[in-house]
Amino acid sequence: MARLVIPTSSTNGHLATATASDRPADNYSDRLVKYLPAESVAFYAGIDKLVASHFGIDSTVASTTPAPAGALLWAALFFVIGLVGTPIYLYRRKLPNQPWAMNVIIATVAFPLWAYTLGGSLFVITGWYSVFVAGLLAPLFTFIAGWFEPAAQ
Repeated sequence: MARLVIPTSSTNGHLATATASDRPADNYSDRLVKYLPAESVAFYAGIDKLVASHFGIDSTVASTTPAPAGALLWAALFFVIGLVGTPIYLYRRKLPNQPWAMNVIIATVAFPLWAYTLGGSLFVITGWYSVFVAGLLAPLFTFIAGWFEPAAQ
């Protein structure tokens, strides 16, 4: 399975070669899975939990003491790496003749939403985290993102 979404109008029914034009088009559920930047979110979730554990940051309770300055630095650094790394990773995973722009735009917007939903340290430290908002944003965005199909190249 190709990592990026295959548009309907670029298919010709053959699966033998490694180009986007030789693969079947992705349906709505395939697009939902492929638009989620799972690799970037997994990277961020793992590293962010290490940062949270090291600095004692808990997203389930309101913090009464400010987090150390190092916590904000590390949390922001790993968030930026995930955000910048998402389009780079997807570019390196694309097949010849595969549309890239829409995949990258949707995945790059999805990354911070999913990082927020996971209770990322950056959002907890800055006081921006809300369980209610987190429960709405990423699932709603992901549901809507599946409606978009990239144009064939």
